[in-house]
Amino acid sequence: MEKDDFSIFPNPSNYKLNIRLAQNSNAANLEVYDILGKRIYKQTLTSTLSSINVSRWNSGVYLVKITNDNGTQTKRFVKQ
Repeated sequence: MEKDDFSIFPNPSNYKLNIRLAQNSNAANLEVYDILGKRIYKQTLTSTLSSINVSRWNSGVYLVKITNDNGTQTKRFVKQ
């Protein structure tokens, strides 16, 4: 994947996590892992902008992993 093929905002957040994919990306798989490496969320993204309700997640650091035809990229997300 190219550098910054996706962005996440707001970060940190209490309620909602927005994921913006690069304009030219096709469908991508989104996975979110907690700090212990347990997958807590999975979704296929088909639009360039998606939102996840994170209000029920525990506070802490999560890894947001996007995989598409170009490869895999991971970013850190902080749930307040």
